[in-house]
Amino acid sequence: MIKLLILDLDKTLLRDDGTISKEDKNAIQLCKEKGIKASIISGRNEESMIDIVKELDLFESVHIGVNGAILIDYKNGIKELVTIDNHVYSFLVKKFNEENRDFMPLNKDGYFYNKKGPLYQDVITWIKEESLKKGDLSTLKDCYRISVRFENEKDLEHLKSYLPKSMYGTVDRNVYDIRPTKVNKFTGLKELMKHYNVTKDEIATIGDQGSDIELLKNTKYSFAVKNASEDAKKAAKFLLNKTNNENAVSEMIKIILKA
Repeated sequence: MIKLLILDLDKTLLRDDGTISKEDKNAIQLCKEKGIKASIISGRNEESMIDIVKELDLFESVHIGVNGAILIDYKNGIKELVTIDNHVYSFLVKKFNEENRDFMPLNKDGYFYNKKGPLYQDVITWIKEESLKKGDLSTLKDCYRISVRFENEKDLEHLKSYLPKSMYGTVDRNVYDIRPTKVNKFTGLKELMKHYNVTKDEIATIGDQGSDIELLKNTKYSFAVKNASEDAKKAAKFLLNKTNNENAVSEMIKIILKA
C-alpha cells in the first residue's frame, strides 16, 4: 500500500510555463483524501518552493530541498543535512574565477549571482530576480550547491577533471549542478521516511532528469515522465505516456491508486 507521494517540480509537476494543471492539482488532492501524504523533493530551496507548497495545500507536510541537502518544515524551520566543505568550495570558486565561468552558489541565505551572463536566462525561469543576492562569492560558507555553466561536452569533461572526489555533478541542459557525493534526492527521502515512518516500498516517486536517478532507482513505485532523460527512464520502474505539459502526475496517480 502506498502511503507517501513524492513530487519533483521542474519539468515534472510544473508545466513549461511554470504552472500546475488543474488535473494534477485535483489528483494530488485525491491522494490526500485517500490518506496518502504528499511531499516535494526538488532542487529548489525553501524560498523558491513556498508558493508551490501553498498552492498545493502542502504547508503541513515536510519537504526536501536542494536535491537532498535540506529538510524543509515551514512550521518548525529548516534543517541542514549536508553542506559543501568550505575548503573545497574555496578551491572550486577560485578555479571558476580563473576560467571566467558563469556560476551561482546557494547557501542558507539564498542564491548568489553577480552578473547577467549565459546562466542568467536559466536562473530566472525558476527564481525571482529580486531573490538573487550579490556579494563576494569567494567568502561564502556552508554552501549546499554550486550551479556552473559549461559550453559543450569537451568543456564539461574539463570541469569534471578537477572536481574533488568528495563532489559530484548532474547536468541539466548546459548547467552542471555540483554537490557533495554523500547527498542526493534519495538520501533526502530517507529523512522523510523517518519522519513519516514509511518504507521505500510504500512510496511513489516521479522525476525527469539525472538528479532524480537515485530516487527513482531506490523506490518500488517510481515513474519517469515521457519527456524524461534516458538515464531517468532507465532508473524508473514505470514509464508514463504523458509529459509534464500533459498531466503526467495525474496519470501516475491513477496508476498508484489502483496498486
